[in-house]
Amino acid sequence: MVIMQLTLPLVISTGLLDSLNPCAISLLLLYIALMFRMHKTHARIVEFGLFYIISIYVTYLFIGMGLLRVFHLFGTPGFFAKAGAIIAITFGLLNMKEYFFPNAPFKIRIPLNARQKASEWAHKATIPAAIVLGALVGICEFPCSGAVYLAVLGYLRAKESFANGVLYLLLYNLMFVLPLVVIYLAATNKVVVEKMTNWQEQNGRKFHLILAALMIALGVSILVWFV
Repeated sequence: MVIMQLTLPLVISTGLLDSLNPCAISLLLLYIALMFRMHKTHARIVEFGLFYIISIYVTYLFIGMGLLRVFHLFGTPGFFAKAGAIIAITFGLLNMKEYFFPNAPFKIRIPLNARQKASEWAHKATIPAAIVLGALVGICEFPCSGAVYLAVLGYLRAKESFANGVLYLLLYNLMFVLPLVVIYLAATNKVVVEKMTNWQEQNGRKFHLILAALMIALGVSILVWFV
């Protein structure tokens, strides 16, 4: 019961934390702006966004389920929890580097070739394109904040059965896409999307600093729990 009381808020809070990565937000706003430039109707923009976000959800969920299954094949649950925590701290430090030294090597962002491929699919502006685009974004978001996901998966491996872990992943990924849904609904107004894009361009780097602090705090908390 105590573990469940700790796991539920952890899953909810880290799912929301994972969703605040600058990669997902900036790409979402970029694609909405592209839809407006292509003179798509409001209904088409909403439809595109719906399938885009569902595709991200399903892709990220399957990644989590696959990794959780792999973790359960090994008999060292504490190892995966600690390894995930160390990875979270490492990526937290790298995100801190992105804020203070943005031009330094090893950037925490979606690879250029993946962004180019995603842009090609976005220009198609069809439902299949939205699904493929969402899958690409879901796969390629790991450079931004996948360390949070790994830390939570390591924790779930140590504290929950595989079946319970999958249930928690359903909730985690709901939290992961929830801010994207809110942003998308708000940004389907052209004036709003322009203001949100400008705000994101001015404040996007601050997300790296926020993510850094929260990743490090998450990693340290898990390490303390398992020491």
